[in-house]
Amino acid sequence: MRVYFLPLTIAIALASFIRPLWAQQSPPPAPAANTLSKQQEQNSPPSAGSRLLLPAKEPAPIPAPTVKAPVVPPANVNPQSRLSTVPAPTANHSSLQKFADNLSILLLSLGAYSDPTPDQKNRIVLALNNLKILASEVQPQILNNATDPVMRYLSWDMPKQFLRIEAAVKAGTFNYARYLLRQTTQYSVGFYSMNNPKNPNILQFPEPPNNMSELEKAEYYAAIKRYEEAMLAYERVLGDKQFKIRRPELWLKAVENLMAITIRIRKSAHITLEMSSALLEESGYSNSQKDMLQAWRNSAKVWTSEEINQKLAGSELLTKAQQIIDKGNQLTAKGANFGSIEYMRAIALLNDLAQSNEPDALKSRSFLLAGKTSEKLRNVFLWMYSDAYYEACIRANPHSLESRECIKLLETFQAQQKDIILDRDKLKTLVELAK
Repeated sequence: MRVYFLPLTIAIALASFIRPLWAQQSPPPAPAANTLSKQQEQNSPPSAGSRLLLPAKEPAPIPAPTVKAPVVPPANVNPQSRLSTVPAPTANHSSLQKFADNLSILLLSLGAYSDPTPDQKNRIVLALNNLKILASEVQPQILNNATDPVMRYLSWDMPKQFLRIEAAVKAGTFNYARYLLRQTTQYSVGFYSMNNPKNPNILQFPEPPNNMSELEKAEYYAAIKRYEEAMLAYERVLGDKQFKIRRPELWLKAVENLMAITIRIRKSAHITLEMSSALLEESGYSNSQKDMLQAWRNSAKVWTSEEINQKLAGSELLTKAQQIIDKGNQLTAKGANFGSIEYMRAIALLNDLAQSNEPDALKSRSFLLAGKTSEKLRNVFLWMYSDAYYEACIRANPHSLESRECIKLLETFQAQQKDIILDRDKLKTLVELAK
């Protein structure tokens, strides 16, 4: 494996910025390690030596929303109860820790690329029983600490979510269970800087077992939004030269999510260029893999030539995102996944718009565009799924042209998902809001 030596300044940055969370506080007790089956070990890449492509600089913390999220009750609650001034109950630390511990069991047992073993399935069922008990207590505090701006516009019933995951697990539809689990972590796990004690994450997750593959570790860290560690794990995965040949479909997922973390967290054209160039310099690619990486490098190079201090807001930001998406569509017409960098850049811009104080009508248009773009990034899970954006579009500006288009796209998206079980109560509500 080729090792890249970093400049001295980057090495210094590494020494000062990589500070694992467990070095600052005692970690919570980890669940019992789940031993991977031989099939999982064969399907997962072996651990590779560490290879840093980027300085692991800690991103600035995401600012708290300036507009308070609407408290959206479950489907069986009268909407007028939203006007109540009674404060939501506060979950104690023990309940939140139990929630994180049991959620980590689901992530560690369902995160593999093969179906769980009988022992893992038993652990999943036990963890789900605990999560169903805890869900009502911890949901208000978890949603109050949500860092994704889209959450202001979503209706989410956590107890019902775990019932749906349980039904999927018992039915053996594990891909759908993983989809629901990923949705759960997107909604419930906040992202905060490890070095910012003013905004600690209220959910503290245990470390993954040592016997997990680097790819599984990468996805676990990404799910709990410890992005720095996820990046390093993805880099170790991609450092295995045989992985791209042996499992090209998993290689594509790994490299796309690594680039997505780079773009979302770094927000830097130059670092994206550095990353894509380092990947391209590796050997052993197929022609299609090499062509895709070359297209990504070209996209990053074009990005570096754009106006650095260009500050956009409102409709200008929406227009810029649409222009980037159009460029991505042109590149995708030339080759599969050629436009991924553009799509990731566009969603990052639309996420900034969602976090602003712009009118909800404009945000509705941005959610519509983000949902369409998210469908082009099926392997990427750093942003919300398309159905979340379409729901936010409808709730942000009901009874509008955008909401009517979003309900059509939502129904189409859900119909395309394998093994999906529709939440008919929510869908019925959204249809009424879209009219």
